[in-house]
Parts: sequence; structure tokens; C-alpha cells
Amino acid sequence: MTSATIKLFLPLGDAKSLRTAEISNWTGKAIAAPRTELDELFKREELDKAGIYFLIGSDPITGDPRAYIGEAEIIRDRLKQHKTKEFWVSAIVFVSKDENLTKAHVRYLESRLLSEAMQVKRFTLEQNQAGGSRLPESDREEMEVFLARIR
Repeated sequence: MTSATIKLFLPLGDAKSLRTAEISNWTGKAIAAPRTELDELFKREELDKAGIYFLIGSDPITGDPRAYIGEAEIIRDRLKQHKTKEFWVSAIVFVSKDENLTKAHVRYLESRLLSEAMQVKRFTLEQNQAGGSRLPESDREEMEVFLARIR
């Protein structure tokens, strides 16, 4: 991996609040927020795009870390559906700055991330299978580069 510059933006001025992150020479963008700031997160225009997301929390009984890894063509709409899930306390979203992520791309990324998460076993996953997507070789390579930056 080559060197890079990370640009963090704190829209509300607090690092524990809503924040965005960009890496130089990468088309991706991360947006993270605690569950308590969903309304602020939903205002972000980036959530109108296709992307992948993580919902992070813990098991209410054991305290063990839990996660949900998902994808959507319009992130905002999908995250609104997750408001009823009780376990999660923060959301992390990954989209493309140049709008080059398609539904097939995010399905591929979700499948790869779920596969890796199951191997690492750091979180109990709320789901354990993804549809995945077959991509042309060039697109697969692009998504592997995108995935490397997410890690």
C-alpha cells in the first residue's frame, strides 16, 4: 500500500459525533455517526448513493460485539429500515465520491466483507450470508482496491 493523506471532517465539531473521512488517491468516502445522530446522518447527500454500511453494537446480555454488514442502492432508505434493530449504537457508511459504485459493486463488497468478518470472528454477525455479485475481472480488481482502503 502506498502512502496517503487522510482528511477528516467534523460537521458538528466533535470527533465522537458525525464525521466524514476521505483518503487521497481513493474514490471512496466514509461517513460515521452514533445512532443518536441519525437525523443528522440522514441529511447527508452521500446517503443518496449506493454503498455499503456497518451497524456496530453489542449483545445486550453478553456484551459481546455485534455487527451488521449491508449494502444498498440508496443507503438512506436502507438505514431507515434498520431503526427497529435494537443492538446497534453506531453506523459507518462507505460510498464512492465519483458515483462509480453500482449495485453489483456493493453486492460484491458486502459478500467479501461478510466472508472476511466470518473468518476473523471479531464480531457476532447479525447475518451470515450475502448474495454477492459476479463482476468482470477489471471491476473485481477495482473493488479489491476499494476493499483494501476500507480495511
